[in-house]
Amino acid sequence: MTRTRLAALLAGLLAAAVAAGCSTLPVTGPVHTRADEDTNSLNQAPYFAPPGPTPGASTTAIVNGFLLAIQANPPSTAVARSFLSDAARTTWKPVQGTIVYDGADVEEDGSQRVDVRLSGSHLLDQRGAWLGASAGSTSRLPFVLTQEHGEWRIANPPTSLPVPTSYFRSLYVPYTLYFYDRTGSVLVPTRIYLPRGEQIASNLVRGLLDGPGAAVAGLDSGVTTNADGIAEVGLGPEAQRLTPPDLHRLIVQLSWTLRQVPGITRLRVTADGVPVPLPDGQSDVSLTERLEYDPVTAPAREVVAISEGRVQRIERQGATPVGGPLGQPGFALRSVAQSVERGELAAVAGNGSQLYVARDRGATGATRVQTPITGAENLLRPAYDRFGGLWAVDAARGGAVVHLVTAGTDRVVRVPGISGRRISAFTVTRDGARLVAGIAGSSSTSLAVAEVVRAERGRVARVVEGGRVTVPGSNLGSIVDVGQDGPTTAAVLTLSDSGTRHVLSVELDGSPGDQIGTPDPVPDHLVALVVSPDPSLPARAVAADGRLLELTGSGQWARIASDVLTATYAQ
Repeated sequence: MTRTRLAALLAGLLAAAVAAGCSTLPVTGPVHTRADEDTNSLNQAPYFAPPGPTPGASTTAIVNGFLLAIQANPPSTAVARSFLSDAARTTWKPVQGTIVYDGADVEEDGSQRVDVRLSGSHLLDQRGAWLGASAGSTSRLPFVLTQEHGEWRIANPPTSLPVPTSYFRSLYVPYTLYFYDRTGSVLVPTRIYLPRGEQIASNLVRGLLDGPGAAVAGLDSGVTTNADGIAEVGLGPEAQRLTPPDLHRLIVQLSWTLRQVPGITRLRVTADGVPVPLPDGQSDVSLTERLEYDPVTAPAREVVAISEGRVQRIERQGATPVGGPLGQPGFALRSVAQSVERGELAAVAGNGSQLYVARDRGATGATRVQTPITGAENLLRPAYDRFGGLWAVDAARGGAVVHLVTAGTDRVVRVPGISGRRISAFTVTRDGARLVAGIAGSSSTSLAVAEVVRAERGRVARVVEGGRVTVPGSNLGSIVDVGQDGPTTAAVLTLSDSGTRHVLSVELDGSPGDQIGTPDPVPDHLVALVVSPDPSLPARAVAADGRLLELTGSGQWARIASDVLTATYAQ
């Protein structure tokens, strides 16, 4: 799985990993009698060839056998089909999604019916995207059985694939699909889960073409990869009719998604088997050249920090004051954000009551500073989005108030799940699609996620509730800081009642991702995170004594600067 540097480095510090997901499993082919030699993809789980139906088996035994057969490794539904009636065997396509469950209670419900209750269940859609817990965390599957040749067989197999959590831990892997937002200016990443195997590329492309705004209807002949690493995506005849701009956008979308698959370096598109001419005249393109609509790459590598009473750029060779008035002494500041595209800085006053905005270059006079927000109680660290919006949250005693500053004008935005709540930290994702906030005073360590709905040109039309994400682990305590550290993840710094601090990466859709359990504690002096979804940027943190630390490849926090009050990557 592709993760950011933070997640990769924390992996060695964290407890057991889990992955959950959904996709199409192989439905035909031989029943293997020994494990495949592909240790790279299947070495995390033992080989398992499930048995078929036993002669004379009862109705409950047939259903139990069916549920067990779905757990084949390598993943396959071939044996599971042997538990079905003749009619169901040829038509069964569990493509509506996946049910991930902790336990199954199988009971007879009459002479030809068996009722299965799946406890601790969660649902995934047909692409493998996480939908969350089912109603009451329990799913019910009613099975109808029929007699064929004197044996019981299942006549109504489920349209969603039921798989135990343990199976997912070993055999399903997180991937990311990239869809255009409503403005068409940025790709928004969506986490999905796919079974290990040879169909990863086809399942990824199928998920793209089944998603919103697809330019073509679907795959015609799947995805094949040759020895040169060229993935050929076989589409239907409508691909030949795409306009050059639409074809280019499709190529960008495919490139971002398929670069996750090991061994694929280039992309070719065909329509009814005929290569589609690309806008630049080539027959295939490199997956790494399509950087437009980038949702993760940082606009700058340096860190901006409040140090020595002013805003400075922190680099390995030292600190340099920024241009403009906020790079001069005289302002009492406690947090900062920078928009590289706008050439602008936003900083919160030391008492949390005001938000200052100024250019990061040019004249240094105090009159050049705007104050779009005044009279607040406790402004948290601000954040810019890619559309030029400046977000700020006042963590007031009466509940959070969310502000959005555009073109120097402030307005209060109602954000379901965040406004009016006790909030300890927040961030905005790089693609501008989500607000993420740490909930304070909760019985569980959790995040509130809100979805930003935009009109043309990126204007915020409204913000809708996206859900609540429980941070996995026990006795983690309150959230101190949060920041986006991957396309679909946020890093969370927590502080327990005993004073222990942890840093862990959380999927923003609430799915298990690739980590569960309580991570090993981090140094107890960390007070703020400095992270980015850009995998080329190292994870950093600010310590209570003013040191700016960097997480090294060996899992150690090394000092790179001193006298730092707070810091952030430019946005």
